[in-house]
Amino acid sequence: MRTLPLLLCGVLLTVMASGCFKPPAPTLHEEERGLVYMFPGIGGGAWYLDQAYRAFRDAGVDSAILIDEWETPFYNALGQLQDYPGNRQHAAKVAHVIAAYRQRQPTAPVDLVGYSAGGGVVVMVVEALPEDVHLRNVVLVQSAVSPTHDLTAVLGHIDGRLLNLYSSCDWLVLGWGTTTFGTVDRAHTESVGKIGFDLEHAVPDSQQRAKVVQEPWQPGMIWTGHLGGHAGILQYGWNRRRVAPNLLSD
Repeated sequence: MRTLPLLLCGVLLTVMASGCFKPPAPTLHEEERGLVYMFPGIGGGAWYLDQAYRAFRDAGVDSAILIDEWETPFYNALGQLQDYPGNRQHAAKVAHVIAAYRQRQPTAPVDLVGYSAGGGVVVMVVEALPEDVHLRNVVLVQSAVSPTHDLTAVLGHIDGRLLNLYSSCDWLVLGWGTTTFGTVDRAHTESVGKIGFDLEHAVPDSQQRAKVVQEPWQPGMIWTGHLGGHAGILQYGWNRRRVAPNLLSD
């Protein structure tokens, strides 16, 4: 009978400790080397990506790192997921920030990384960018986006690749969850973070499909701390080994 209260206390202490995390403001030298923009899932602020941020730094990412404050009270997390107009407006504001950075640093690499529903926001951000603003890589980490979402506009802004990391074991959040409550782009279906993009429909231009790389979770990744479910995307070891390499400067 004591196990559950102890477990809840442990979870609460972990959240409280993570809630203290705030990434330092980027320096001018970091901005000159590039920009990595991270996007948490629903209800998440900087604390959500504490371990991922540390993993990137320890892996050698020396660019400026920003974390989107797409944060809302936990009790309204589903409202945030389903607020399509509000999310579009938020994405447009972020796109403005990226466009301003690109004016200051016209040749520095820009990479976007979206976790869970934050991946849906990333797609909206890229779609809202001015036509002449280009990115290096976009990484979607078990994201709540529909498999047939048209990526034509997104890929037009990407010079490198769009990497979709997905797990067929993410059946609760990105299987049942988005089928029941919907994806960020408002389709009631299993998400690309569980089953991957349907490239024939998502990328009508066959030549553009070469920019899309889809990598599934595999049991051999358990040793990194990612057990295949949704919570694994926040683990330090997995982020350092699977996500960070896509963000390192050439």
